[in-house]
Amino acid sequence: MSNFKITEMEGDLFSAPDLYSLAHCVAADFGMGAGIAVKFKQLYGRVNELLAQAVQTGGVAVLKDNKRFIYYLVTKDQSWDKPTYSSLRSSLEEMRKHMKSNNVEKLAMPRIGCGIDGLEWDKVNAELIEVFKNENVQIVVYNFVPK
Repeated sequence: MSNFKITEMEGDLFSAPDLYSLAHCVAADFGMGAGIAVKFKQLYGRVNELLAQAVQTGGVAVLKDNKRFIYYLVTKDQSWDKPTYSSLRSSLEEMRKHMKSNNVEKLAMPRIGCGIDGLEWDKVNAELIEVFKNENVQIVVYNFVPK
């Protein structure tokens, strides 16, 4: 019996407690010039370290930040491309493997792929459930509502 749970809340993803690893979607070129990726780039930088991992579309690049991991789901080749549900699914599966081997049980993310990338949240949420339903993972999805 897994302890999987996904919850949504309003708020700032970057205020998530540091026992939560973070995840968001990027392109393989790690341009990160728009959307929430800009904030990840400002806060965590180390773009050369990400590029050096040479992750292809459908994979995941990872940075360690103190006790938590920062997951960069590579869902498209170039910043201007659009991801597909299958590339997102593949990236989520790669992240799950990393989480499992590093005992990561708490994950915070925005509505991945649904901002500029234009994926539908209902479908993305279904992918998350499908990928993580048998894992002991708690996912909190932050919906940022600018004040």
